[in-house]
Amino acid sequence: MITAHRRRGTALLAALVGTALALTACSGSPEDTPTDNAGTASETRSFEADNGTIEIPVDPQRIVALGSAGTYLNLGVEPVGMPRASESELPWLSSEEKQINEAAVDTGDEVDYEQLAGLTPDLIVVFDPARAWEGDQYDEERLQSIAPTVYIELNVNSWKTQVGRLADAVGELDDFDASEAAYDTLTADIKDEYAGLLDSTTFIVLNRFASTEDGVFVLEHPGGYCPGPLEDAGLKILPENAEDVFAFVSMEQLSDTVADADVIIYPLGADGNVMPAFAPVLESNIWQSLPQVQGGQALGVQCNSFVVSYSSNIPNLESLKEALATLPEAG
Repeated sequence: MITAHRRRGTALLAALVGTALALTACSGSPEDTPTDNAGTASETRSFEADNGTIEIPVDPQRIVALGSAGTYLNLGVEPVGMPRASESELPWLSSEEKQINEAAVDTGDEVDYEQLAGLTPDLIVVFDPARAWEGDQYDEERLQSIAPTVYIELNVNSWKTQVGRLADAVGELDDFDASEAAYDTLTADIKDEYAGLLDSTTFIVLNRFASTEDGVFVLEHPGGYCPGPLEDAGLKILPENAEDVFAFVSMEQLSDTVADADVIIYPLGADGNVMPAFAPVLESNIWQSLPQVQGGQALGVQCNSFVVSYSSNIPNLESLKEALATLPEAG
């Protein structure tokens, strides 16, 4: 059984970001703008959002952030209101990000427009998949009546561009640019260090979600949230030319699914341990019988698909670099 899903849309980190910040510091940050009596920035600019051209504050002071809480927090946003980070996002957040998450007024999963108005925001940002924006989750007219509202689509196909636009809207471009530079440095290092291995090796990425039914695993396709950074580091991910983000596959088809791959990658959590949802796969007899498993060609790699940004992917790449070093061919 295969069910496809269509596309929509640490220490090293500190050192890399520190270096990147030094390189980008010359660009500076926008000067503080005068504020009115409500504390909102009075100077505005035109911003090209996915819901049109919106006049937004140059230096927003009271942001309501709707949608992917973990991404806002990872970008350095300190919103006055935001949905609480989910249980899936929390393990990937720093202690500071968790504090900001708790300090913001919880806007909940369903928008309370009176509550939002009471927060007197000068900017409302929505970072969510198109199905949420185009459905009945948000009433743009009511949001715009409270404060300038920009919608940026959360899309697996273009997350780098979209998160960059989000960082621009909320005034966090400097940190975003530094994280992008650090990410690029790390992917280049991996490509260089393991050039020979990566040139002659194919990989396949397996996963499993908390909601995945028993007897089923997830085959991640190239371009997805977990395989994407691995591809940036030079890994050749199978299956080639897939049109979907991922597919649900029966455990009975596990051997056939991974047969063409030299190395299997499976997900580790923020604590470095196998993701609980994937544990049943590792415990199965069919997994233990796979040639890749028996030959030391199955690698656990951190996979943070819950917080979408360059900096959130750097620990994933660090984990990958450590895992590649354990392959027999790496020696």
